[in-house]
Amino acid sequence: MRTENLHIAGLGCYLPEPFPAEKAVAAGRYDETEWRNSGWTGAAVAGNISAPEMAVVAAHQALARSGHASDDISLLLHASVGDQGPDGWSPHHYVLRHTVGGAIPAMEVRQGCNGVLAGIELAHGYLSAGPGRVAALVTGADNFGIPRFDRWRYASGANTDRGSIIGDAATAVVLSTRGGFARITAMNSASLPELEEMNRPEGPLFPPAITFDRPVDVAGRLAGFTRRFPAAAAAARTSLNNARTELGLRTIAEAGLTPADITRATHVHSGGEGYIRAVLRPLGIDPARGMLEFGRGLGHLSVSDHLAALTHLVETRQLVRGDHVLMIGNGVGVSVAAAVVEITSLPTWATGHPESFKETA
Repeated sequence: MRTENLHIAGLGCYLPEPFPAEKAVAAGRYDETEWRNSGWTGAAVAGNISAPEMAVVAAHQALARSGHASDDISLLLHASVGDQGPDGWSPHHYVLRHTVGGAIPAMEVRQGCNGVLAGIELAHGYLSAGPGRVAALVTGADNFGIPRFDRWRYASGANTDRGSIIGDAATAVVLSTRGGFARITAMNSASLPELEEMNRPEGPLFPPAITFDRPVDVAGRLAGFTRRFPAAAAAARTSLNNARTELGLRTIAEAGLTPADITRATHVHSGGEGYIRAVLRPLGIDPARGMLEFGRGLGHLSVSDHLAALTHLVETRQLVRGDHVLMIGNGVGVSVAAAVVEITSLPTWATGHPESFKETA
């Protein structure tokens, strides 16, 4: 879908200090063999601050950078994967109360690791649907420092391309119909509902104790799915990769570009090169245009990978006017999403220095 009049006016990112993977290995929290094979160097660890509180910090930064007043914001969407706070509580209204306030709609987005990309797509529809809707605020945040989640082992032994560990972060974007330093020229999303069981633990869905009386074990879920449905498991990876590639190529074409025009690409963070090659090479994009070095020191940031990477690229002036960024990802095996961002100017807050550009894959 080609988009019109959708600009990025401001970006914000709350990124905690990474905890070194080497120290986690020394403490017995991270398997040494997995560490050496994966390429991860650390995971961002937020400590005792809640995810919604992190989102508020990121949102204030994005708003300050956007040039928009609170009254300009007509919608707030908050995306997450993990626990946000007490059951029966609405974190999105907390974020609204402590950012722009007022009586505008505030809603929660649960689309796995594609949550922020989904929020951007939904916000575009909302802004386009009525007159006088100037801007929207999309936030995403997770803190995985809870007893039932082990950031170093939640995917231990999983048959994946990246041997995932997970980090904490919050990001925010102010989307504007009035202008900004970048514009989103095309975006798409799609579902693969036949794969939902791949991420579902064995057992009944109710009572919900199935997910609360044991640690989150992504590897165990994948292993169980493979054991029960070997043929489907073998086909799942191909289906997901093909769907992601088709969506990415279609989005690039709808933006009026070719893969050669893509300057950089954001994706699910990985510690190793194999995953990024698997995502970008089928698109005809050099894996060196990905975000390996940035992501491997932070862990997979759930919903925040894309905006954290884009914020980093802009802040450190690794992008210039006319550059194009492809944001492409998949969420819990059942959703794929892609968007193309064109840099139209460098904002005043882009004050860092470009980092050396190394071949990464």
